[in-house]
Amino acid sequence: MMRRTLPTFTTLALATATAALCLAPASTDAASPAYCAPTAEMDPLQLLRQSSLDLRGRVPAFEEYEQVRDAADPQAEVETLVAQMLESEEFFTTIRDYHQGLIWGTLDDSILTSLFASQRRLRRNGADTWRLTNMRRQYRGNFIDCLDEPQVEFDAQGRPVPISVYQDPACDDGTCQQEGYVMVAPYWDPDNPIQVCAFDAQEALLGESGVECSVYHPNDEECGCGPELTWCGPDSAGTPNQLIRDSLAQEPARIFEWVVRQGASYLDAFSTRMTFMNGPVAHYYRHNTGTTAITLGGAVAYEPAVGSVPDLQYGDTDNWVGVEREAPHGGAFTTLGYLIRFASNRSRANRFYTAFYCDPFVPSEDGLPPEGDNPSPNLRERAGCADCHQSLEPAAAHWARWRTGGTYGFFSPEEFSFEEPRTDCVCGPSEGLNNCSAYCSTYFVTADNSSDEEFGLYAGLPQSGSWLEGQDPQNVEAGPAALVDSPEERAQVAQCAVRNLSEHLLGRELGTDDFVWLDGHSQAFADSGYDYAALVRRLVTDERYRTIR
Repeated sequence: MMRRTLPTFTTLALATATAALCLAPASTDAASPAYCAPTAEMDPLQLLRQSSLDLRGRVPAFEEYEQVRDAADPQAEVETLVAQMLESEEFFTTIRDYHQGLIWGTLDDSILTSLFASQRRLRRNGADTWRLTNMRRQYRGNFIDCLDEPQVEFDAQGRPVPISVYQDPACDDGTCQQEGYVMVAPYWDPDNPIQVCAFDAQEALLGESGVECSVYHPNDEECGCGPELTWCGPDSAGTPNQLIRDSLAQEPARIFEWVVRQGASYLDAFSTRMTFMNGPVAHYYRHNTGTTAITLGGAVAYEPAVGSVPDLQYGDTDNWVGVEREAPHGGAFTTLGYLIRFASNRSRANRFYTAFYCDPFVPSEDGLPPEGDNPSPNLRERAGCADCHQSLEPAAAHWARWRTGGTYGFFSPEEFSFEEPRTDCVCGPSEGLNNCSAYCSTYFVTADNSSDEEFGLYAGLPQSGSWLEGQDPQNVEAGPAALVDSPEERAQVAQCAVRNLSEHLLGRELGTDDFVWLDGHSQAFADSGYDYAALVRRLVTDERYRTIR
């Protein structure tokens, strides 16, 4: 398996810094090659600009330039300002943005459908009235919308009294009914009320059968979207859902920011149960139930407990509150933002190895060899695949209990065994087997979704456990946090963190001449208790940083 140098992650700040450093001084020396040659010490004003761009993402203030110019010792004054930068809010924002880029922590529009697969979606009809299209038959007896006129009458329980009732053989029982609309201030834009069909806007807490209306019950005509439409949302492509998506994408990077801000060990970001929620994230965790549901606590099959969701309003976007999650959570790599960004266990492991071990999985430069007849379904034995997959498969097993394919949840040991086949999932088209449920087909080895060899070995067992060998099943129960639990793994993460940051700050890949220098900084990082802010300070005061142009 070929290994290659990890590509440098270049931020806007770095690009700006590069452009700024290319600005020649207003002097006759500007065109001189000697001016651009490395020097033992950078000009203090140039060093100030470079440090500010890298640590705060902006050029220094005019007053800071003046402060350095007027100082008796300009270099010492720059160091004083750098120390202040490392305590600024802008620095912690830069740290968060840097790690969000390192994780590839963005969620695009294609993610929206899976994020809101279980959401009751309000859609607008031609008359600018919002309604739940999948509840029209339950509410009105046919696939018709409410009337385009205000709802004026309600019964003693506060439920809408139909404005029009008529007989129509197209209706379920021969009777159709239509109500009007009401004006509602939705949670996503309370200052701008919208028209909502009155049945869809019902606020009752309990439905006809006593069920809780906050949980989706598609057959209960007495359940609506609740106060301020809290239990529903606009169509998944709408701006409110994009805000939730973008907030969820920040969650793993916020954990890294918190660790750096606290001066804690950088390795805590890989194992801590602490996470962070703002208003949109809290709203999502509290109200999006179903296949992507998150429990507030306790043991519910297939759903991870995230702790007490804070009481934040949906619009409270800038207030991020710490939440202590429960087991089996660990670090940034069991957050929804990471797991749904990388929809398979192999892709989760690959990104981890690339970004935090600096050890990406890359095929040979010569390409994959031609395959013979009937290639093995076990990629650990397949020509051209084995070199990577001998390491990738056990690494992916660390996420084997977490859902894949764009959904979010945890498979508890009580319900999801890697040792005892699930009898209802020993299924498929073969004679004597039952048809497979969607659940079995998605997560278990069935005759429908596997080769004869795989089905013969793993029928009825979780797909994520196929082809594991030796001690690999221990990774399943240990989870992603176990990727940093040995001295060798911690040393590799430390060296990779120093390498990534060095290449980011120096604006180039490290070469063989840099390895001794890299080892020295890696050891200092470990000796500091993996204090990331201290690492940043060491690098920006290092001679190599100060001699770049």
